[in-house]
Amino acid sequence: MLDVRASARRGSNARISRRERESKLATRMLSAQTRAPLMVPVTLVYHWLAWVLMVPLCFVTLLALFASLNERLEGGLWKSPPFWFFSLGFLMWLIWFLFCARPVRLYVWGHEMTHALCTILCFGGVREFHVTPQGGHVITTKNNLLISLSPYFVPLFSLVAVLVFLSAGLYVDLNAALRLPWGGSVTLWYGFYCLIGLTWSFHITFTVWMIGKDQPDLRINGVFFSLCVIVFVNLLVLAGLLLLASPGMEPADFGRVWLRSARTCAEALSELFRVLGQMLRG
Repeated sequence: MLDVRASARRGSNARISRRERESKLATRMLSAQTRAPLMVPVTLVYHWLAWVLMVPLCFVTLLALFASLNERLEGGLWKSPPFWFFSLGFLMWLIWFLFCARPVRLYVWGHEMTHALCTILCFGGVREFHVTPQGGHVITTKNNLLISLSPYFVPLFSLVAVLVFLSAGLYVDLNAALRLPWGGSVTLWYGFYCLIGLTWSFHITFTVWMIGKDQPDLRINGVFFSLCVIVFVNLLVLAGLLLLASPGMEPADFGRVWLRSARTCAEALSELFRVLGQMLRG
């Protein structure tokens, strides 16, 4: 569930009868009288997993993304139509978000719809779907890491834009040049790049805005671990957008840059530990 003021619940518990609620309560009261086995909290495991695995992955991916972007810009990416039209769409939405009325209801609908679609992809069911300008909720029969965090890294409206343009390509020549009144020409692909920039800007601005409102979705698996997952996947999405905007760049090229960045980080850490060891021994 998403509330603009503060998110509330979502999970696998649909409406149940009074007798069922009393039965569940009695079961919980009975189990509370017995000594529970000593177990490590799941959120604590996720917390350490975030530090050991997710933080290094995020840092290396960020370095690789900056290195790849720098190489592309030096290679002339900043002169290309995909870069300019994507940037135009991104800035258009950013200005709207900062200075105009925000379509909160539209974002809430996309947020809850992403929960619902991911639930269906995970072979779960949707019991209730509700959206208002103040927030919304979706009640499902299943919940996991993907379902709870998907709205924070899946740009739903960008995916819709891709599907619309791919479908339009079956009937319209997307490469056909459209003459401009003041001279020159553009293709429908330029509009596609602009729309992707706008919708991804919509996704990232609302995501940052909503994360600052203490979302319960993040607490399910631990806030720090959830934030690391969100950052990591969004960096991968941004890397994918960079690949789309760079016709000469292949996924393998980004993979090589990523491995080079990981090797650099590993060597830097090794040197740091060596220096610290010498200081402790001295």
